Amino acid sequence: MAEVYKDVTKVQKNAQKVAEIADIIRHAKTGTDVREAMAQGFETIDDSEVVNHLIDDVDKLTDEIIGYRADVKNLTDTVQKSITDSQTGIENIAKQNQEAIQQVLDNNQSTLNTFNEDWQNKINRIILGTDNPTLEKIIDEKLNERGVY
Repeated sequence: MAEVYKDVTKVQKNAQKVAEIADIIRHAKTGTDVREAMAQGFETIDDSEVVNHLIDDVDKLTDEIIGYRADVKNLTDTVQKSITDSQTGIENIAKQNQEAIQQVLDNNQSTLNTFNEDWQNKINRIILGTDNPTLEKIIDEKLNERGVY
């Protein structure tokens, strides 16, 4: 005679923890009860707060990474603007310095040209004998040599 089995540990739909479902599986007597308990276990895992927390944590980390990417982009843009501004400032200072150096060079060249012209005129007067102080000195020396002076 076949024995009819009635499981008193029916799977309850309100099992919330995986450990409760594992206990149901351990004490189940028929395959349908085991399968149902396993299915509920997977559903419980799906619905569990641990998984939901993990999903939330991953979402938060994703948002954080996106925020960091935006921060890095902003920082990169700020650094690039700073580099560009510095480069422009350096170029402006270099241009001003170049203009100032050119002005000093032009002034010095003008002074040098005047100095050169003055000395060239003096040399020409000496060579041509038209330089009065030099002529007086020569005449004085010649007169002294001859005993006139």
